Amino acid sequence: MNITAFTPHPKQRDLLEGVINGSEKYHIASIGRQFGKSLMAENLALYWGVNDAPCKILWVSPVYSQATKVQKELMSAIGGTPLVRQNNYSTNEIELATGSTIYFRSAERYDNIRGMTLDYCIVDEAGYIKDDAWREAIKPTLLVRGKKVLFISTPKGKNWFYDMYQYGTSPDYPNYRAYKGSSYDTPFIDPKEIEEAKRTVPEKVFQQEYLAEFIDGGGEVFANLKDIATLHTYPRPEGKCYAGLDIGRQEDYTVLTIMDQKGRVVDIYRDNRMQWSSMVSEVLIRLKRFNASCLVEVNGVGDPIYELIKRQHQDTHPFTTSHQSKNEIIEGLIIDTNEGGICIPNETLFPHLYQEMGYFTYEYSPKTRNIRYGHPVGLHDDTVMSLALCNYHRKKNRTYGTYAIR
Repeated sequence: MNITAFTPHPKQRDLLEGVINGSEKYHIASIGRQFGKSLMAENLALYWGVNDAPCKILWVSPVYSQATKVQKELMSAIGGTPLVRQNNYSTNEIELATGSTIYFRSAERYDNIRGMTLDYCIVDEAGYIKDDAWREAIKPTLLVRGKKVLFISTPKGKNWFYDMYQYGTSPDYPNYRAYKGSSYDTPFIDPKEIEEAKRTVPEKVFQQEYLAEFIDGGGEVFANLKDIATLHTYPRPEGKCYAGLDIGRQEDYTVLTIMDQKGRVVDIYRDNRMQWSSMVSEVLIRLKRFNASCLVEVNGVGDPIYELIKRQHQDTHPFTTSHQSKNEIIEGLIIDTNEGGICIPNETLFPHLYQEMGYFTYEYSPKTRNIRYGHPVGLHDDTVMSLALCNYHRKKNRTYGTYAIR
């Protein structure tokens, strides 16, 4: 069967030749933005599926929605051609006419990977996947018949992906090979845009996102999380208490965070039940218990919820989230995190906040020169937003002696 694949740019071609023709089993590629890594990896999966048939290929993404997106992209390219024997979005697999099968899985629930026996594997955005998923679930599937594994990602700090990359550069690990491709290596970005980004974005942002360099702190926003996540139990509040309420929509969560005047989290409520009356009742109980002044996000569904709470707790105030106002409260939280101005529950006491702050990240737009804060696709940032609202409200209204700053 003759298949015409994509035409790689020179750096993609070098990388693909290294993976296909190299003797190494593990290939680790640190890639800058707009390099075309997903398109390249998708074509590599098809190459294996056609030229080494029949074989079994696993594609792993950080979250389910990303894995499904890749499956749909592949089907948009080869669907309806003789190459596809069967496609199943329920089981997330494509069976090729050559007898090969490509499986699409997420690393967030890696139990669904256990027990497989594979020939090839592509770990996409490996820097955003926990090393447990690789060690406990993915790697064992490649021990018997595994031939090649490609790890491809934009860096995210010096985590396990960084360690794998170092193996690939060391002569002590002959079964590993490392590659690097920056945004300068791709024809998909105007070099003038890259130079503009170099002048306008923070140095670390540019190094990581465009040069594919591993830096301390990575793309995460809250780099020194362990320094502030020191609460083993919720403390007795000192001084006035402040609350931030982020209203959940659909699969998101409604989160209420309460801090005392010293910046210590004294209580967190998190739920996504559909009964708004139940959640409002729980919120009111906590606000009254701590006599807390509350700031509520009123965008969308938040407006009627705000009205319900305001009727029964007068010290409740609206907050409209926009790109500018979100950046303001997040950057205020970053400052207090870096300077140790707040104290939050440790990972054991309230794991959701610790985890969400750990993967909370940023994106930089060369066109607008704006930094956009948020969470990776398929994950949540509700606890982060609630904490940011709460901290913002506290700082806007905290008192020093008999004086109040508003």
